[in-house]
Amino acid sequence: MPYTQKQFTFSVEKDIPYGTATTFAGGTENLVLDLYKPIGDDNCQRPLLVMVHGGGFIAGTKNDVDVVQICQEMAARGYVTASVQYRLGMHPTNFYVPYAFCNDWLNPIGMNKCIYASDTLEISRALYRATQDVKGAIRFLKGRHGLDSTDVHNVFVGGSSAGAITALNVAFMDLPSEKLPFTDAQTEAPLPDADLASCVPAPANRSRPDLGGIEGDQNLNGHDATVQGVADFMGGMFDLGLLAGPDTPAIYGYHRTDDLVVPSATDRLFLLYPYCLNPVNLCQPLGTRPVIHGSASILSKLQGMGSSAPPFFNDILTSYGPADGDDCFDAPPGHSIDNIPLRCENLSGFFAPIIAANGNDPAVNTCVSATHFAQLEMKLSVYPNPVVDGELNVTCPNCPAVEATFRLLDVTGRAVAEAEGNPSEFKWKMNGMPKGMYFLQVYSKQFIETHRVVF
Repeated sequence: MPYTQKQFTFSVEKDIPYGTATTFAGGTENLVLDLYKPIGDDNCQRPLLVMVHGGGFIAGTKNDVDVVQICQEMAARGYVTASVQYRLGMHPTNFYVPYAFCNDWLNPIGMNKCIYASDTLEISRALYRATQDVKGAIRFLKGRHGLDSTDVHNVFVGGSSAGAITALNVAFMDLPSEKLPFTDAQTEAPLPDADLASCVPAPANRSRPDLGGIEGDQNLNGHDATVQGVADFMGGMFDLGLLAGPDTPAIYGYHRTDDLVVPSATDRLFLLYPYCLNPVNLCQPLGTRPVIHGSASILSKLQGMGSSAPPFFNDILTSYGPADGDDCFDAPPGHSIDNIPLRCENLSGFFAPIIAANGNDPAVNTCVSATHFAQLEMKLSVYPNPVVDGELNVTCPNCPAVEATFRLLDVTGRAVAEAEGNPSEFKWKMNGMPKGMYFLQVYSKQFIETHRVVF
């Protein structure tokens, strides 16, 4: 079945900007993503998978090993995949007293003292900001589907740990009435304990304003953020009621039953604190841990819904046994993906019939751009780059002697300028172009090529 076999190499475009947003501490963050594309296929309607990294909403990056490997595995199967950076951070507690050896234990176990949030609502607000950012990234990528040869009717979202919690929220929080609690205006956060001051970046604003609507305000470009399926790697949901409703996305659920960070069943988040730290009085108790329903509880809920449930795939690993202190010195404790290639094989096999049912057949999705992109890459010479005085030069001694279309696209895929000319030698004067990154697309009936340029 298409999109299940690894058969392509892939390219990576790094640090593509998709928006800016206000951080929890009142600053401004530039949001970026990395895009992985198959090389050598001839498919102009490729499914899109947007992956979200973990890190407890305080750490992690789009370069995390597990997320990158999943992006690579799925790109090799014909997907376009994205690894997204999103806003992190929470206001920390004003009372932090590390017990004996606590700091020595935190690092080997992979924890971070910034997890000591001021109150439970901070976790809810951090999840909400992440959800808004990922929804904005999905709309951004749908808006440039022509540039990336993607199918806007076959878009999926996934994540690991906190990223999976976010992905589930992105997929199922689709009504304004489902806005998370505590995301409206709240009282000012407390002044952080001196030991946790480094957890709050400048300008260290402690106000907690209304975070706005569930969609956020990034890339409101006419596309929505709906997805056809979720890849849940070690995630969970705070409200299983979001699963109800018509036309809900399919769910792939992976979890180890010995997970001490996000419980596979229903328990409090960050189980490793009571199991590994508090019983021997090594660290301050973490009192702001909300109850979360892990992947096993989600799939159990879906099984109980009968015919009204969306499709789901159970990849819960029971061989690891229950979560307990025996796993405290795993790295990280019970919280890693066992055999990522096998998980991606299962994931792609689960998503493939959904893609086919949505009318996507790569045998009839052929297009010139995907076929020839890898072969013709760098045949054109585009200079200077960055552009000087608004003049862009293109030369191509070996290009066919035909008229070509030169199109300049912004990072959303929107055409901002277009001209006709001979690709063997072409000068394009574009005065007044706003500074930033663009994509120059040069195409004719014989070839197409895309270059990144900076003004």
